[in-house]
Amino acid sequence: MDYTSPYIWPNPAFPFREYYDGPECRIFIIENIHHNWEWFRDYHKQFRDNDIFLVYCGWYFDDFFAKQANIIFDGLSMKRKNFFMMFNSEHEMENFEVTGLPGDVINHNCWLDTTSFGVMEGTEKIYDAIYTARLSPFKRHELAVKVPNLALVAGLDHGNTSDKPVPPHAYRNERILTPDEVCEKINQSHCGLLLSAAEGACFSSSEYLLAGTPVVSTKCFGGRDVWYNDYNSIVCEPDPDAIRDAVAYFKENPRDPLRIRQDHIDLAQIHRARFVKALGDIFARFGVDKDAQTFFDEKYMHKMRRSYKPDFDVIFG
Repeated sequence: MDYTSPYIWPNPAFPFREYYDGPECRIFIIENIHHNWEWFRDYHKQFRDNDIFLVYCGWYFDDFFAKQANIIFDGLSMKRKNFFMMFNSEHEMENFEVTGLPGDVINHNCWLDTTSFGVMEGTEKIYDAIYTARLSPFKRHELAVKVPNLALVAGLDHGNTSDKPVPPHAYRNERILTPDEVCEKINQSHCGLLLSAAEGACFSSSEYLLAGTPVVSTKCFGGRDVWYNDYNSIVCEPDPDAIRDAVAYFKENPRDPLRIRQDHIDLAQIHRARFVKALGDIFARFGVDKDAQTFFDEKYMHKMRRSYKPDFDVIFG
């Protein structure tokens, strides 16, 4: 099969997790479909009839992703029934109807450890807004050019470059901050910014909400808006004036941080319950004598994600 993927796993940060390994079946958690092209090509003939792949969406699953998935499944004759898609939004699930792949809306932000980001009661608000995002062009920092008293927090790793000017700011980190330090900066801010037009569900978005901080977001594909409501967010046009005005609104009309946090946790439980149901269905299908909820609780990890380069010759040999 002659196929070229725009991006290829595995690499040193390859997200692959052996979730269950038993005599009845094996369950793996992977990210995306066409990013996994090379090892699908090399090892699909070694997949067992009882190998199940749970696929989460690290980026917006658009029509292109769906077409690529169909090319790979048809070209390699892989069994769609052995895959389960975990979409970040209803829109993504609709995009993938053409593939015939089973799945449900299980937004990957529901896997965030809720103890990692929280409300620091009594923390003084120092910044009008914060934007925690790598300095990549698709993050569109330039849209925050009119936001006063802005805090910028970015990683200092690969892909953290842009030819766009950095907006005026009151704070910008000069080293990588710890999660606790990021959480403190969020708590010091009246709201958090999300300015991309398309990406995944965006962990930073939910980290704002878990820290009790409302969100100012542009319209976006990818699933982060699943977590938004009229109380915790303003979704506006990608216009510097609209973003400035939304930030000013939250500064003048502060929200209850504990309510914002609890709303996110309550919705995360709904998405987790969908995962547990899907897991229970797989266990029942293969006769696994385990309670899905108990197994999930025992195997839970932050982001449900393990990044390493697996030895496929051992796993599928």
